Amino acid sequence: MQTWTIKNLLDWSINYFKQKKISQARLSSELLLGSALGLPRMQLYLNYNYVPTKKELKKFKQYILKRIENTPIQYILHEAHFRKIILYVDRNVLIPRPETELVVEKSMDVIKELSKGGQANILEVGIGSGAISLSIINELKDLDFKILATDNSSKAIEVAKKNAENILSAAQLQKISFKHCDIIPKESQKFDIVISNPPYIKEADYKNLDKEIKEYEPKQALLGGKTGTEAYNRILEKVKARLKKNYYIILEIDQGLSNDLSKLARKYLSSIDLTVEKDYNGRDRILVIKS
Repeated sequence: MQTWTIKNLLDWSINYFKQKKISQARLSSELLLGSALGLPRMQLYLNYNYVPTKKELKKFKQYILKRIENTPIQYILHEAHFRKIILYVDRNVLIPRPETELVVEKSMDVIKELSKGGQANILEVGIGSGAISLSIINELKDLDFKILATDNSSKAIEVAKKNAENILSAAQLQKISFKHCDIIPKESQKFDIVISNPPYIKEADYKNLDKEIKEYEPKQALLGGKTGTEAYNRILEKVKARLKKNYYIILEIDQGLSNDLSKLARKYLSSIDLTVEKDYNGRDRILVIKS
């Protein structure tokens, strides 16, 4: 009778995931077994001969059954790592991507610039899990700013609030407020900065997404309509009257939308400078609109 050590479990599960054509077979095995045992990935290799308990084996088996159905690891473990924070995630919110970290970096540069003149008022449209706003608050501890985070999904707002309470200190929590609404509340202050990572996948492209994305992540947070620009159009139309004289709009975009979005921005906003910044792979990723 085989003894199920950590080494044997890893070897078996990696091969099993490969047979089932599960992406990132080794990473999946390591993360799921590590979580079942309460061990970091590297500790698995330092405890190769450990024999898990029946309870630990049962938990690992449950994880495996979910993973072979193409359930993303983050949804299985309800955990996503983003910059310096760990977020709770479920199927009500997108799994944050590494590219979105560039939105955080650009936003922090702008906040540092504007906060020199006093408190900066910030709007994030489509808070989701809270990855962007909570990272900003977590990393810019000493600057004076306020964030209004909105989402048209009440479930997403609940997830973001949960993450805020888990990640931020009591003092940091005072920097953010949440509102369940479409884009922006009817009555609100004016903003120095608007940040958003809206849905931008075209209808024609949506059907070709990987199963892990299409079957599990929230459709309304992915689908950007026929052209991929519908959400941007609604954001620019609704926020234009709520912008201060000197403002920034920082938008995550998809490759191929740059020209259309630049035209769209000029349709709603006058006397603006537009720049497009690229991601780690040299793809257009951030559109920065400055008055």
